[in-house]
Amino acid sequence: MGQYNYDETKDYPGAYSVAGYSGIAFSVYGYHTEPDEDTEWSGYENRTGDLVMVMVGDDRMHRVDPDDVTPIEPDDYCGECGQIGCGCG
Repeated sequence: MGQYNYDETKDYPGAYSVAGYSGIAFSVYGYHTEPDEDTEWSGYENRTGDLVMVMVGDDRMHRVDPDDVTPIEPDDYCGECGQIGCGCG
């Protein structure tokens, strides 16, 4: 996993669980984008359909299919460590 380009969005407020990453909450940074053959000239990139997300309490970006994302309630995860069901925070 590395750094990804993305368009910021407010379409996904709050926290989410992600299929394949059980027990941890994620935040959405935005829609994943990639350059095309005109990007050098135009400066624009195209959305791929995926989201760029980060685990709560971490800074590593993950590229995620929106179909794998489920909203969770603020009381269902810890805002400090990001664990779903944690009672520390």
